Amino acid sequence: MPRAISNIVLVFVASLLVAACNSSAATPPAVSAPPPIAAPEPPAPGVVGTAVGRELDDKDRATAIAAQSDSVISGQRKTWKGGHGAFGFIAPGPESGGCRDYTHKIFINGRPQEAKGQACKKGDVWRVVS
Repeated sequence: MPRAISNIVLVFVASLLVAACNSSAATPPAVSAPPPIAAPEPPAPGVVGTAVGRELDDKDRATAIAAQSDSVISGQRKTWKGGHGAFGFIAPGPESGGCRDYTHKIFINGRPQEAKGQACKKGDVWRVVS
């Protein structure tokens, strides 16, 4: 009789396993994450990102970058003034072959610093490349 009981137990366990495999509580399908959205390329800081602009605080650096961008887009000389006595001007050159050289002069604590850079047009958008 013990053999009959072990066979019954074995059949019972097997039927439970089969029932679990056929259960209606199926695992939900895996959902993949949406593809990442490419962030727009930030404007290059140009000469403000070099040693010339490292002494500027974040707000003055943002002001200088905005003026630099406006200058290369318009082709006009632009000046800017920061909140802590720093100031400067950008003198763009003529457009040539879709690019424009510029000079950015920054005065920090009365000391002038100057650097040259270049911006190029890609489609209708000017990008500072150096």
